[in-house]
Amino acid sequence: MRALVREGQTRGQVARAVGVHPSTISRIVRDTEGLDFARTGQGSSGTPEAMAKARGVQSEYARNRRAALSNRILDATEKTLDLLEACADPRNRQFLSQALRNHTAAYADLTVNDAKAAPDMTMVVSVIEQFSINAQRLADEVLPEPRPGLIQE
Repeated sequence: MRALVREGQTRGQVARAVGVHPSTISRIVRDTEGLDFARTGQGSSGTPEAMAKARGVQSEYARNRRAALSNRILDATEKTLDLLEACADPRNRQFLSQALRNHTAAYADLTVNDAKAAPDMTMVVSVIEQFSINAQRLADEVLPEPRPGLIQE
């Protein structure tokens, strides 16, 4: 159990591996001199290797969460595009166009860090940028231009 903690495993991982409750693991680690869970913050008493591994696990988790969120945003964007194509009401089309802009901006915000970290992501970002440009063109084509002097609600 102590070796697993020194390797940088989390409380839950150690508890599953050993077959005891996580609070038992916490108590043992707290009561053992020189043993602590690896943390990524300043003042951590974990070994540098354990801290590096903990940062790697956190980075992988964050990367997976961003990928899952990105997929959801792309799905919502496709649904919004479908609604936009079927919508005839100019006001609703305007709202849907704004939703498209919001979706593409959110996707870009999520993927920008991954694109900087991984050069192979540039193709994905360029695809969404092209998608964003095409969505904006579609919105500009179908939305009527406001007439000068027309009071809009």
